[in-house]
Amino acid sequence: TTVSSGFVTLAMSIGVRTGLFAQLAAMEGPHTSVQIAEAANMKERYVREWLAVMVTARIVEYDQNQRTYFLPRHRLEALLPNDSGGSMGEMAEFMRLSAMVTSDVADCFKKDGPKGVPYSAYPELQELMAGIRQRQHKSKLVNKFLPTAPGLPELLDTGIRVHDAGCGRGITTLLLAQHFPNSTFVGTDIDQEAIQWAGRESNKRGLANVTFQVQDLAKMPTDWSDSFDYVFVWDVVHDLAAPDLALREIFRMVKPGGRFSMVDIRGHSELADNMGNPFAPVLYCISLHYCMPVSLYLDGKGLGTMWGQELAMQMLQEAGFADIRV
Repeated sequence: TTVSSGFVTLAMSIGVRTGLFAQLAAMEGPHTSVQIAEAANMKERYVREWLAVMVTARIVEYDQNQRTYFLPRHRLEALLPNDSGGSMGEMAEFMRLSAMVTSDVADCFKKDGPKGVPYSAYPELQELMAGIRQRQHKSKLVNKFLPTAPGLPELLDTGIRVHDAGCGRGITTLLLAQHFPNSTFVGTDIDQEAIQWAGRESNKRGLANVTFQVQDLAKMPTDWSDSFDYVFVWDVVHDLAAPDLALREIFRMVKPGGRFSMVDIRGHSELADNMGNPFAPVLYCISLHYCMPVSLYLDGKGLGTMWGQELAMQMLQEAGFADIRV
């Protein structure tokens, strides 16, 4: 049932967070709960109760006579983090983070309640997103994403100035800076801790062609007009308090003849048009628990995750962009 699936998802999050799924993946053949707990250096009673959830959810196989547990190989790819960035294990982590703020979000429904929920209520989000980005981009960013803009890889090889707007921990920027040493990169985000992390990581990798700065995308430095050959923003615009101003600022920063990529959720602005998408409830729920309330907290528009391609196209045009391709 729907309710049972919700509880199973929370238990899956524990399996990801503790490393139990990874431990089961590393073990050949069936094992007892004692053996699994010993191998994972965990308390057996907790491991056994978690295994009970996984068995009754038909995720882990159980031999009643031998009292052993086994995770079939064909289920591993769906459970463990992978380069798709959409494994069941990763989505379970999103649910866990959502559950942590459910009371805060519920308070916002009241007419005299809070406007929204601050970014500070999600202290683990940047780490989770950085891990997903790292796995997604490792195999797809340079070889699959960049070629969708004809000529862009060649320009990056030659050397251009690039801005990653709303970069978070700067995973995308760091990977591009390593791959294209002739280009220079600037990553900006409103999250100071994320920018500090990105700066430290850049130093560790010895990158001289990338800088990170704390900036509000809706109010960028005045002297950045016509400053970048290429600007991109990855799954950010719908979270912003002032997405319309941010898009106008991006348009201002791109050089004449330059390029802009906006990666966002594939959805529709009209609710009824999303009924055929089996993943829509998840996207709306993530929006309810994070994307919408963080924007409304800042007196923002509260677009939400499913703002849709139609509204996105309209806002891009209003910001000044032309020759828009989806």
